[in-house]
Amino acid sequence: MPRWVEPRLRRLVGTRRHKVDAVVSNGGGNHYATINEALAAAPPPAAGAASARRYVIHVRSGTYDEIVNITRSDVTLIGDGMGRTIITGNRCNHTGHDMPHSATLSVGGTGFMARDLTTKNTHRVDAGPAVALMITADRSICYRCEIDGTVDFIFGYAKAVFKQCNLLVRLPAARGHCVVTVQGRDAPDDHSGLVFQDSTVAALPGVNLAGVPTYLGRPWKNHSHVIFMNWFLEGIIHPAGWKRWGDNDHLDTIFYGEFQNWGDGANTQGRINWPGFHIIKDAAEAANFTVQRFIQGDEWLPEFVNQNLLLLLWDSGRQHVPMAHSVPLKLGGVWLTRIS
Repeated sequence: MPRWVEPRLRRLVGTRRHKVDAVVSNGGGNHYATINEALAAAPPPAAGAASARRYVIHVRSGTYDEIVNITRSDVTLIGDGMGRTIITGNRCNHTGHDMPHSATLSVGGTGFMARDLTTKNTHRVDAGPAVALMITADRSICYRCEIDGTVDFIFGYAKAVFKQCNLLVRLPAARGHCVVTVQGRDAPDDHSGLVFQDSTVAALPGVNLAGVPTYLGRPWKNHSHVIFMNWFLEGIIHPAGWKRWGDNDHLDTIFYGEFQNWGDGANTQGRINWPGFHIIKDAAEAANFTVQRFIQGDEWLPEFVNQNLLLLLWDSGRQHVPMAHSVPLKLGGVWLTRIS
């Protein structure tokens, strides 16, 4: 394993149960009432330590209306499932918050992990960002998470992978346009990028997005990198797929890629013809963006790579919390339930 993987994490990925450091519940009891309270209780790095040990937070089922900013490295958030553990906010430009400060969940600490939760920004903007998740730290991973929003709701300039997630698009004000991702890689020697694997982009259940152009992303910076692999793309996706950022002139230095996506929104015949857009046909090229290679997941998340991320049971100190649960997935306009 890389040197940055501290011993506690090595043990964590090799066991099926682990005692979490903090439990968050809005149902009372001897638990933290908010995620921010649990983060504030995290111990500082030990004297002489290069970094803090991993800090694991179990966020129980419930809705947490709070703006969460994670600056500490090696934080893990474990919820009780998409649509069960919900972090919600409604900031945007119209509320006086620019892109970084509109985020419901912000992650600036390296080595972030999230599993089995929802984060959303409910503001119905018709222009400008309303971020549900901002990641600016490398070696980040979101697994079985739901992320909801309208414009630029996944934002960052990190090296991050999203796997088996649902990205759900909300109805914007005045039926404007929607954009899923904004990535901020701004130098050719930077190695950041957002990789999305084995997941779904769809309208929020009950929302009619007919006539609302919805795009996978737009290039905020000169070398923006975003890849969608093996995704179900609902018909809400505009045929062009991707949207310009104003009158930018760096469409030849970005890298936007699609590989073996499917669904009504996955037809690439009408896609933009930018030099920086790539329909990836070579599996060997696509392999460069997998969990194993892009964030070296097989070195520090072996169970994740084998589809069993981290743990099956978590010990809250008083009881074991089962992590197997039904995961909603929208396929062909029908919401299915997959037991995982």
